[in-house]
Amino acid sequence: MYKQELTFIVKSIIASDTVNEHVKWAEQLSVFYKKTTTIKNSETNETLIKGGVALSSSGAADCVDDYLRTVFFIKGVYQALTKLCLDFPERSINILYAGCGPYATLILPLLPLFGKERIKAVLVDINAESIASVHNLLTVIGLEEYDLQLIEANAITYTKPTDFVIDLAITETMHYALTREPQVAITKNILSQLTSDAILIPEEIRIDLAYTFFAYEPYLKNTKEVKGRNDMQPYTDNVFVDRLFTINKEHFDSYNSGSKFESCFYKLPADFSNHPDVCIFTALRIFGDIELKTAESYITNPFCVVSLYNLSAYSEIQLVYDFSEIPQWSYNVKESAY
Repeated sequence: MYKQELTFIVKSIIASDTVNEHVKWAEQLSVFYKKTTTIKNSETNETLIKGGVALSSSGAADCVDDYLRTVFFIKGVYQALTKLCLDFPERSINILYAGCGPYATLILPLLPLFGKERIKAVLVDINAESIASVHNLLTVIGLEEYDLQLIEANAITYTKPTDFVIDLAITETMHYALTREPQVAITKNILSQLTSDAILIPEEIRIDLAYTFFAYEPYLKNTKEVKGRNDMQPYTDNVFVDRLFTINKEHFDSYNSGSKFESCFYKLPADFSNHPDVCIFTALRIFGDIELKTAESYITNPFCVVSLYNLSAYSEIQLVYDFSEIPQWSYNVKESAY
């Protein structure tokens, strides 16, 4: 019964093409998970690791309620799996899912759409409660026949089995502006274990710097206010400064030798009355043409680093992103010459 219900929900997610439909079916998936599993509402099993904070099981479970994130990632993973099945029709597809949480939201709902002989997956999470929850879900829904390994481990340091060549790597352990959670550290570890032909999801994370009026930028505060990109307009006097960095399979050079990114110095505007804040903007290309833009999700909300009113004695600013411990942004400044 549960397997049929889940299949109907995930097919509806894949077919959805309006914001209302996205929200409706993501809500249905959330309801489905809540009735098929029990997650203690506790933050006590949050885990502080070198590279970020791994969410508690209940915190990870709540991520399914970030509706557009849930729908777009499921759509992206489905498209990637479909492509891989066409590319390799004679063998199973090897998947690494790093940070699967208690629901394994980005792969478990899709399993009924692919034969059990087509999927071979390793699911990693640092929380024992999350791993136990996924085990239980597979039994309750009736998906035990799939070849899945559930591993309790730190995805920042996890090493795949030597005989497991990854076709598709998935990690979604993000907070806005890549702060707090260990997305970057996990991605760095995964990329070192991928072949050139493997697919990484998200395919690309773009981090931009802009001067803007932070309070006037679109911002997702709760899921009752979900809007599509056509209904959200950026602040009209937003001044794009630069793309600070891009994370994808081809461009991760900034992190190869360490865990810090330092931008060049940017000239501060003399008149900033219409754009008084230094902000970070995040956008994701999940797979192909499936993207999450600013404020469509909690993880793509803008982030204010500092007010320009606090920098009036300075002429230039440099942005620094450090993920050696808990990922965070800071800045350096140069004094004005006069």
